[in-house]
Amino acid sequence: MNNQLKELQQLKGIGEVLSRRLIESSYDTIAKVAAAEEKGLERIAGMNPQKVRSIVNQARKMTGEAEKSHHTWSKDRSDG
Repeated sequence: MNNQLKELQQLKGIGEVLSRRLIESSYDTIAKVAAAEEKGLERIAGMNPQKVRSIVNQARKMTGEAEKSHHTWSKDRSDG
């Protein structure tokens, strides 16, 4: 569990308390956070919508998920 805590704490805005809450909610890796629906993360105590968006974006960048067309807008911007 300590490795999971350390991994999640790489995300800006995630400290010890939120990393434990994420793990308890089955988001125990950055990849799972990257793949998460924002609504699911918003249910975790201490996670407001702005924080969730930032954390998910960070996780997706770290795992390369952003390039896998989860958000088509990210592709559209780079084409401009």
